[in-house]
Amino acid sequence: MRSITLPSTFWPAALCIAIAVVGGFAFNFFQFPLAFMLGAIAFTMTAAIAGAPIARPNARIVAPMRASLGVLLGSAVTPELLDRIGALGAAAAFVPVFVVISGAIGTVYYIKVARFSKEEAFFCAVPGGLHVMTIYAEECGVDIRRVALAHALRITFVVLLMPFAVEYFLHVPTVNATALTASIFSIAPKDLVLLFIAGFIGWYVGRKTGMPGGQMLGPLIASAALHIAGITSAKPPVEIIVISQIIIGASIGSRYIGETLEIVRTSVFYAFGHISITLTIAAMFAYVLHLVFDLPLITGILSFAPGGMSELGLIALGLGLDVGFVATIQVSRLMTIAVFAPWAFRHVRSFLKD
Repeated sequence: MRSITLPSTFWPAALCIAIAVVGGFAFNFFQFPLAFMLGAIAFTMTAAIAGAPIARPNARIVAPMRASLGVLLGSAVTPELLDRIGALGAAAAFVPVFVVISGAIGTVYYIKVARFSKEEAFFCAVPGGLHVMTIYAEECGVDIRRVALAHALRITFVVLLMPFAVEYFLHVPTVNATALTASIFSIAPKDLVLLFIAGFIGWYVGRKTGMPGGQMLGPLIASAALHIAGITSAKPPVEIIVISQIIIGASIGSRYIGETLEIVRTSVFYAFGHISITLTIAAMFAYVLHLVFDLPLITGILSFAPGGMSELGLIALGLGLDVGFVATIQVSRLMTIAVFAPWAFRHVRSFLKD
């Protein structure tokens, strides 16, 4: 009988997920906002920096989790999104301006304050996806160590801080997306099949088209179409959402594998300063939209906040905000940077040369 050979990273990845499970349920016990994801991030990040023998969960495990969250977020998209078409159009038009302003100020910050090289500062400051900016930096011959860490910390800070900020400073209810879903045993089999089909087709189309955040955006669009058309009103079961948050949290936290405490501590200081600047700029744009279109301030801030699209979508869902609006602007930001960042770098490279 042929034996099954497990990958060398299987047990380290399993340990990473086990630590994430403990962290998620620990945070949930103490009723932290977005507990399962934040607990998983906190515990696995700590384990990674401490040198625990863990490995990052395989992309084949993470992808279905993002698709599940996409289906969940899509189930919250309603026809009322069209009522804010003016604000949506204005916000989308603001995105390139936001990217240029935040990228320029961030570049100056990393040069003058963090003392990074000018090229490193550029790639650290542009608020794009971690993988996209790391790949672009590597292709341009830039040392990606600081770039990857800066973006990992940016995403981590936004995901960790936003739930606490909106709860304690804006006095809104606890962020808890799982409270909006039901157990798998109380959802009709027909609805479960429809949700699965939406997730699979959306994931496949998103992957084939190469759309930014396609693993989540494709299922989100497919799920939104089902719910807007009234074909189903069901949401993915709470068990799947809990597992998805834990796995994605483990994926984020394990990005710090191989980083020493000293390097992370120094980078944390500069990354916190940068994200404070960026969120301030995001709040300014959100305030303009609030004044002109009466868009809720927190919706605008989440729309422009440079964090993970699925994570910010979960926060928006837990707060009962317009998930479709937030997701649309987040996609606009990622698309703008994916298209124009290489072009911008080529045109400012002579200035960035040390």
